[in-house]
Amino acid sequence: MSTVTLLLVAGIVIAAWPTMVDAARSLPLANPWIMALLVPVQLASFAVTGEALFAYLRARGELRGMRPLTAMRMSLEFNFANHMLPSGGAAGITYASWKLAGMGVPPARGTLAQLARFAVTFVSFSIMLLAAATWLLASGQGTPAVLWSAAGVGALALGATGGGALLLRRRRPLHRVAGVVIRVANWGAHIIGRPAVVRTETVVRFFDGLHVELREILRDPRALRAPFAWSFLVHVCDAGLFWIALAAFGLRADPALVFVAYGLATVASMVVTTPNGVGAYEVVMIGLLVAGGLPSALTVAAITLARAILLVGTIVFGWAFYQHSVARGGRRAP
Repeated sequence: MSTVTLLLVAGIVIAAWPTMVDAARSLPLANPWIMALLVPVQLASFAVTGEALFAYLRARGELRGMRPLTAMRMSLEFNFANHMLPSGGAAGITYASWKLAGMGVPPARGTLAQLARFAVTFVSFSIMLLAAATWLLASGQGTPAVLWSAAGVGALALGATGGGALLLRRRRPLHRVAGVVIRVANWGAHIIGRPAVVRTETVVRFFDGLHVELREILRDPRALRAPFAWSFLVHVCDAGLFWIALAAFGLRADPALVFVAYGLATVASMVVTTPNGVGAYEVVMIGLLVAGGLPSALTVAAITLARAILLVGTIVFGWAFYQHSVARGGRRAP
C-alpha cells in the first residue's frame, strides 16, 4: 500500500509540476508571525486530544491525579508513534495501551478507552461535517465534489462507529476476530522463522475484556459526556491549523471548506499505511481545497509548509518523551 501511495503521489507531482514550481516560488510570501501560531495551536490540539481520552478513564475511576501537562505529553507520544510507524493509527493505540498499563489501567480498559474516544470523535465530527456542508450549500459555495466528499466521509464515520459497537456487543464474532488475529500473528512469526508468539487464551481474554467494558459503557453512558465535549475542541484545533496556514499566505478560506478538506484528508491518512498518511493526506486536502475555489499554487505552498512544520514538531518533541518512557519502561520490573 505504501508503494502504491508513493507511485500515485509521484504521478500527481509529475502531472502538476508547474504548480509545484509556482508553490515553491510562493513560499517567501508566507507571513512568519501568522505561521508561528501553528505551534501553540498544535500544543492545544495535543492537550485536548489527551483530555478526550483521559476524561473517560477518570470517569471510570482511573488516572484521577493526572495533570493537563501530563495528558498533553502522552498525547504527543501517541502521535509520535503514529508518525514514525506506518500502521494506519494502530501504533498509537498499541503504544497508548502499553503506557496506560504502566499506570495501572488494564489493557482492555485502556484499549476500549481509545476506541470510545474514536467513537465520540467520529460522532462529533459527523455533526460538525453536517453543519459545514449545510453552510456551504446555503451560501452557494459548495461544489459537488466538496458536498459529495462531506457526505461520504460522514457516512463512513457513522458506519465505522456503529459497526464497531455492534461487533463488540457480540461475544461470538469477537472470538472469531480473536482467532483471525492469532492465526495472522503466528503465520507472520513462522514466515520470519520464529515460534508462535501469540497465545489463544491471552487474546480471547483481551477481547472478552473489551466486551465487558463496552457493556459497562452501555449500562452507564455518562462516562462519554466529557470525551464527547472535548472531541469538538479537537476538531476545531486540528482544522484550525490549516486555516492558519492558508491565512499566512493571505487566503481567507471558508472554515467550513477547510473542515471538510481536513476530514477527508484524515480519513485518507487512516486508510493509507504511510506514517501519518504522508503523501495521501496532502494530496487529498489540497485537491479538495482547490476544488472549493482556492488558488492551486498558494494552497499547495500553504498546506505543504504547514504539514512539514507540524510533522517536524511532533517528531522532534515526541521522540524525546517517547525515548524517556521506553527507557523507564525497560527498567520497570516485569
